[in-house]
Amino acid sequence: MQSTLELLDAPGALDAAPFDTTDKTVGQVVDQICRKLRRTELEPEWVVAANFMDDANEARYGSKGDSPWPQSGGRRDRLCLSISIGNSEGWLVQIDHVRFVDESGGHWLNQPLVRIKVLGRSQAWAIAALVSRLLDID
Repeated sequence: MQSTLELLDAPGALDAAPFDTTDKTVGQVVDQICRKLRRTELEPEWVVAANFMDDANEARYGSKGDSPWPQSGGRRDRLCLSISIGNSEGWLVQIDHVRFVDESGGHWLNQPLVRIKVLGRSQAWAIAALVSRLLDID
């Protein structure tokens, strides 16, 4: 089994320059992520828009593939990348848009954007590192 360090140094992983998401949809960004992951040895089980069923209730299920990719920046409006254990097996790399809303005393809103499923923990961390470079998440 490969170590995390080896996976992080997979071909193409370290040369991952951020790509422009301006005027793109969630589906287009998912496609860009898929293409980059295919060029590396970090092949996930799947990469989908969080709302892969295209449910109209995006507040509950996340952004649909044809929804615009959020343009964010700053402390109160940003992308968030996280890793969690999957519901049945494996791990999920999650990309969400979080923003602070000043209404009613202020609260944070979380909008799920992308979900990436992998089977191993080290692979999840390696993909998260690559995706953070692709989307310029610091």
